Amino acid sequence: MPTVSILVPVYKAEKTLDACVESILAQTFADFELLLIDDASPDRCPELCDAWAQKDPRIRALHPPKAGPGPSGARNAGLDAVTAPWITMVDSDDTVAPDLLQTLLAGAEHSGAELVLCNACPVTEDGVHHPLPEAERFTAETVLDVNAFWDAFNTPWIGQFTGTAHRLYAAKLFDGVRYPVGLLHEDYYVLPDLIAHCEKICCLPYTGYYVLRHAGSITDGARHEVRLAMTKGDIHRAEYFLACGMYDRAEGALTDAAAFLCANKKAYDLTRPGHREEFAATKRELCRVYDNLAAQKGAASMKIRAALLHVGLPVFEVYRKIRK
Repeated sequence: MPTVSILVPVYKAEKTLDACVESILAQTFADFELLLIDDASPDRCPELCDAWAQKDPRIRALHPPKAGPGPSGARNAGLDAVTAPWITMVDSDDTVAPDLLQTLLAGAEHSGAELVLCNACPVTEDGVHHPLPEAERFTAETVLDVNAFWDAFNTPWIGQFTGTAHRLYAAKLFDGVRYPVGLLHEDYYVLPDLIAHCEKICCLPYTGYYVLRHAGSITDGARHEVRLAMTKGDIHRAEYFLACGMYDRAEGALTDAAAFLCANKKAYDLTRPGHREEFAATKRELCRVYDNLAAQKGAASMKIRAALLHVGLPVFEVYRKIRK
């Protein structure tokens, strides 16, 4: 049994897949399996995955039946196939440092954490690295319990917390957890489900993952879907807080969701097919969870806000700002 299973969903990555795989095979820690998961890619990627699997016994090429739109279905197929106690994920247009696995595993061993994160670094197509500002990077090793993690969530570190890659997961975190198919920012959405299984999260002041910034990425041209995905993620996070009795945090997440919907309503282009219905469905879900929060917390002001949210987002926002 390998120590680490590396999942790489592959879709329209003819130009980048080789560099991605080569960076993984160059790891100083060699006890891993690499699962190349073909997400019904319409180009030569299925053949490239098979070719790589023939070159190295640690590589498996998976061709699941149409897994679903976006990388979630491919990730889920990979999660169903892993054999290692640790999991990491790499996007097929990104690359990793040679000591990534070694460093993440060492962090897990000495901290006892079930989730280990490091810094990511954007790279443009000309090969130039663009390190994140210092405030957005981990600059000292930090071990967080669950409460401390959520305290840190709304700091500039948030970008390092909400990705799928540049991290090492204990495989048990995914017991009963899978990515929502067809939703962008699936990593943001599923984060509370993973953190619910954690006792410790370790953040390392180490940069070992390189994110390629290029036109044609999965969110390019999908601004409507991206905005609603983030809002749905906030609502899902609020439900997690509500189930844990963290009422103030639940209110904060719902307030973020409401403010985002209100501020971006014009940007959703509700005249396009399906957009109005999807926006309305997201608002109904926001109202449902806010109603639950008001009922559980029992505060009169919360019940008023819940009622005003049903009236309309602008009314809710005006009342919230006045009260604030």
